[in-house]
Amino acid sequence: MSTEEKVAAPEPEEAPFPTKKEEEMEQAQESACMIYYRKASYWWATGLLIFALCVVLYGIGKRWNNPPWNVDDSHAAVDIIVFLFNLYWIALLEGCQISIVGLQAIDMEQYKDSHPLAYRSCKLCHRGANVERFLVGRQFLLLFNGFLASRTGSGKASAYGDDFYMGDWEWNEEATQFFYGNSALLLIIIVAGFQLPSQLVAARKMLGFFELPIAQFYLVVIPCMVVESIGLTHASYPLKDLLAWIARIDRSEEDPEKKMNKNAWHWIRVCISIAAVIFSGTFIIKGLALGQTGATVGAGWRKLPSWAAIILALFFIFIMACAEGLQVAALALAKTPLSELKIKAPGAYRNMELLVGGRNMQAFLVGRQFILALQMVLLAKVTSYRGDNGHIDGDDWGMPRWFNEWLLQTGFLGAILVVNVGQLMSQVTASIFPIGFIDNYLMTILLYIMMAIEASGIVNACWPLSWAIEYVGNMEADPFDDDENVKSIEQNILDRKKSMGLAVPKTTGGASGTTAVSDGDKEYQVEYSYKVSYI
Repeated sequence: MSTEEKVAAPEPEEAPFPTKKEEEMEQAQESACMIYYRKASYWWATGLLIFALCVVLYGIGKRWNNPPWNVDDSHAAVDIIVFLFNLYWIALLEGCQISIVGLQAIDMEQYKDSHPLAYRSCKLCHRGANVERFLVGRQFLLLFNGFLASRTGSGKASAYGDDFYMGDWEWNEEATQFFYGNSALLLIIIVAGFQLPSQLVAARKMLGFFELPIAQFYLVVIPCMVVESIGLTHASYPLKDLLAWIARIDRSEEDPEKKMNKNAWHWIRVCISIAAVIFSGTFIIKGLALGQTGATVGAGWRKLPSWAAIILALFFIFIMACAEGLQVAALALAKTPLSELKIKAPGAYRNMELLVGGRNMQAFLVGRQFILALQMVLLAKVTSYRGDNGHIDGDDWGMPRWFNEWLLQTGFLGAILVVNVGQLMSQVTASIFPIGFIDNYLMTILLYIMMAIEASGIVNACWPLSWAIEYVGNMEADPFDDDENVKSIEQNILDRKKSMGLAVPKTTGGASGTTAVSDGDKEYQVEYSYKVSYI
């Protein structure tokens, strides 16, 4: 044997592309039974959504709901209109976010005449640092509308008694408490009926979504920019700068046109925002400690001690922060080589491998939306003061009735606290320290919970609803979908998987190739692609 033959051959490098065996393993990850179950869930989940909507609207019609105002001072029809408008606004906020962020890489001048509504909105939002401003303002509006919808659509135990009934159909106490009293059916309406369908439509037809005559510019774009300009959410900006300085991130390569003008007015609003967070936090903790919020009223809640109510509220905010940060961290790490993660952070490696494998990204995004909506409904209950017309049980610290009614009982101060602490700050932290954020077993557990929620199919009514919207709106594919110079969504997904060293589905035909997956497997991955480019 020669000397050359005795030399040990170097270990083979990690294959940049999957082997045939790896492809077959990925395709076998989901059995035929699961595929049939998911398709069947389109039908029964739609029936569940219709049932949930009937129950909630029936409760409002019977005046059993719990709005921040006195139900005797308004008509049931008014409450229903307000409730449905809040949900409609939530749907617009979700869809417009995808279109505005996803169209950043598109030259909108060429669509000035063919898509004038999309052009008008994008010209404003894509100017300077307006995309970041839009996203910050949208976060507050989304949460506040969610708080109002949760209050208006939720039940009030003292109004309907121990058992909910519809005509001669009377529920037992357990069913009443779970499905109506604790807003389980309301949660399905918010997520499956309004949030996810608009996201799916906007993801497939980014230009087409803006061309629908549904007042996106006046109900979303302008209000989001106005809300951000007020300054109540500016506390996230100095946190971002501080964390970037701690992490020694070189920001000289940032696009100078996208940098925010940090003049004196900017810092005044930062101070206003920080003061607002401290002020709102003080009143929320005071309300929880004195038993003045919804955290200590209603079935399953009324025996909760004050100290437990505070801990529970902090726990809900913590879970929301984890769900928000998990997505940002996962997307920020999508292009990090797998070998680097495996050596530096095995926990992050484990979570990323789980997240990007198969159709897990879709499952994660759907499950995450459900978790966020759940925390939104729960936080609307525990951070809003109970009562109406400004009347509060116990000490109100001498505050006027208008303050109690419009800031405490509507959940406005609760929204300020949650959006700054539970959402924006966690997103900023995860974007600066993505590895540290995702490198733990807690995120692994949360990932499995989110994927299990999606696998259950309870929110799968979003798919037929999104298809119906496209059909009724006669929406056509975006004109750049077949443009080779614009990278397709499917190719972006393949690139993300290849960067992780994971198996990718086989491709079929076309110059660039398209992934061999069904609409239900690929459509929701759009949010993953467009947010990667933004981060």
